[in-house]
Amino acid sequence: MKVVRMKGSSIEEATTAALAVLGVSREQVEVKIISEGRPGVLGVIGGEEAEVEVILKEGLGEEARQALQNILDKMGFLAMAEVTREEDGQVVLEVRGEDMGRIIGKEGSMLRALETIVSTMLFKLFGKPVSVIIDAGGYRKKRAGALERLADEVAEEVGRTGEEKVLPPMSSSDRRIIHLHLSNNPKVMTFSRGEGEERRLVIAPKK
Repeated sequence: MKVVRMKGSSIEEATTAALAVLGVSREQVEVKIISEGRPGVLGVIGGEEAEVEVILKEGLGEEARQALQNILDKMGFLAMAEVTREEDGQVVLEVRGEDMGRIIGKEGSMLRALETIVSTMLFKLFGKPVSVIIDAGGYRKKRAGALERLADEVAEEVGRTGEEKVLPPMSSSDRRIIHLHLSNNPKVMTFSRGEGEERRLVIAPKK
């Protein structure tokens, strides 16, 4: 990440000078105001120039990777982050190394927290929503497989008994996996019930 500090008679002048040094447009940088400056006596004596710090934005994927890596380092995890896919405002990151259990957290809770933090940082940097998906040790694929097997077992029971089943509380991403997996099942339908942490997925017979 390239950073240039520049002074000028105004914030606009300092910013323009920094952009010239970097050879980029205003949309490609983040501008931090160090000092707004102040005019001197008679506009000359004792004045203070404005100062800005202009940061050249990396690509979306690289910014996401750097943000995640910095978080992992500060938390003391022995792991490396890498970009596995970047497209249409979405970045997919993979974490490799040690401490996978702690990085994943209970039922992926740490991964979801990291996704929220990184996506918030990218929103502040780029000024637009960014979808961030973080995996570690192939957890998401394994989790999806386990949820789909659970969905099939419960759907088979519901289809046989004609009685709805309420699943334990789970994250919105886990509920979505089951919703999508059973969306074409001819015997059952799915919907959510409850609010907040008590929101549950219901698998019910189709009427």
